[in-house]
Amino acid sequence: MKSLLQIVLFLLIILIIGGIYYMYFYSGPLNYETQLNVSSSESAKVLPKNKAKKDNYIVEQEITSDIKNKNDINENSKEKKNTINEKVLIDEKSITNLTKEIEYVTTSSKGDIFKISAEYGTTNIKNSDILDLEIVKGLISSKERSEINVSSEKAKYNYDNQDSKFYKNVIIKYDDKTITCENLDLILSDNIAVAYNNVIVKDEKSIMKAQMITLDTISKIITINSQDKIKIFTK
Repeated sequence: MKSLLQIVLFLLIILIIGGIYYMYFYSGPLNYETQLNVSSSESAKVLPKNKAKKDNYIVEQEITSDIKNKNDINENSKEKKNTINEKVLIDEKSITNLTKEIEYVTTSSKGDIFKISAEYGTTNIKNSDILDLEIVKGLISSKERSEINVSSEKAKYNYDNQDSKFYKNVIIKYDDKTITCENLDLILSDNIAVAYNNVIVKDEKSIMKAQMITLDTISKIITINSQDKIKIFTK
């Protein structure tokens, strides 16, 4: 009887130890592994969502940036288009205003005839009474006196008073004299022509340099207006 009891207790101890060993070494790892698998699957489910959100953000950002770039390009295109249109309008106005082969003839109170002609001309923007001329020729003629010829690259002719301002490479020729200067103001009402800026008067005998002279278009007498020293070279 005693030995049987000992055998039962021994078996019971072995069962208890075996149960503890099984719970500790088999149930724990299995639960841990199951928990790990669940966590991994959940993470696997969560990560794609987060990634999708991130990808969507990137796509949205790229689309927004692309739209912005397209808008910038469109704005730039509009600005360029407007600039081109403005240039075209300016050119069209210039072409519309441009006149070729211009000629005006005026007779003074003393019977002198003044004729001015140009290859090109446009109405002055600031003053509609003034015509801007290019490649210009002027002629003062009289039955009693010899002609005075004027030429220049540019000039301004006034419709109202018939006065003219020649400028840039001005050349005046009459009798045996040649006058060159940068500016010449022809005032028909006073029968005078005022030459200034680098004035050189040449004839067969001498060369004179001055800053300003006044030519009487009737008597053809030259008056020196410059206060600087006049240089006269005798040929």
